[in-house]
Amino acid sequence: MGFNPLGMIVGAATGFLTGGPVGAAIGGATGAVGGTNNLTSTVGNLGNTAASGWQSSILAMQNLQNEQNAIYSLQINQQASQFNNMMDEKSEMMRESNALRDVALEQKKADTAVMKKFIESIV
Repeated sequence: MGFNPLGMIVGAATGFLTGGPVGAAIGGATGAVGGTNNLTSTVGNLGNTAASGWQSSILAMQNLQNEQNAIYSLQINQQASQFNNMMDEKSEMMRESNALRDVALEQKKADTAVMKKFIESIV
């Protein structure tokens, strides 16, 4: 177990990718003391770390997109609900208006009948 400069560099790079500056320090120390000289496994570890970081960023973007879609759906549902409430209120107002118009028409018919009777009584 000797000092391994290549292991220190690779360990520091791997540690930095996974844990930032603290990870770089720990990875560098671990690589220097107990690192391996096998460049292939070191490159493979770096590749795996990079792929893991890339996958994490993709998942984070997908989560953000899912949140945006959920917010959009919520807003659309709220807008549809407001529209439905407005249409219900408008329909109720039209029903009331029709009922008042029907009452006024019946009153006019009754007034006309009374007027006819009055005219008949005069003639």
